[in-house]
Amino acid sequence: WTAEESFQSFIGIVIGINALLMGLETDIDWVGWFYIEHVMLSIYFFEWIGSLKRLGLSFLARQNPDIGWNALDTAIVGGSVLDSWILPFFTLVSKSLDSWASSKPSTTSSVGQAMKIVRIVRLVRILRLVKLVKF
Repeated sequence: WTAEESFQSFIGIVIGINALLMGLETDIDWVGWFYIEHVMLSIYFFEWIGSLKRLGLSFLARQNPDIGWNALDTAIVGGSVLDSWILPFFTLVSKSLDSWASSKPSTTSSVGQAMKIVRIVRLVRILRLVKLVKF
């Protein structure tokens, strides 16, 4: 079902909306952007897992004609999951352990800055819209 035209159209619409929202996010300071980003990431993660399940080991195989898109999706979604879900989880755990948090300097700020660049790369997913449009 992830390969069906209706689902791909839905993802295309989500990508377009996300691009608009990222533009608005740069101009409008609002606490709700945090939640919208997590909703968008959840949709992208669900799409990635669905495609991975559908294609299995051939997801990143050289013979797959969509290997470029799949590798790009894996890098963008994986980096976003790392930045938005995994690093904050480990930061929370490390802060809850007083001895751990006081003896180790935090590196999440530099990693967080690098991952913001990866979030911008997420806009490259808009190129997938070109694939979805039939002339």
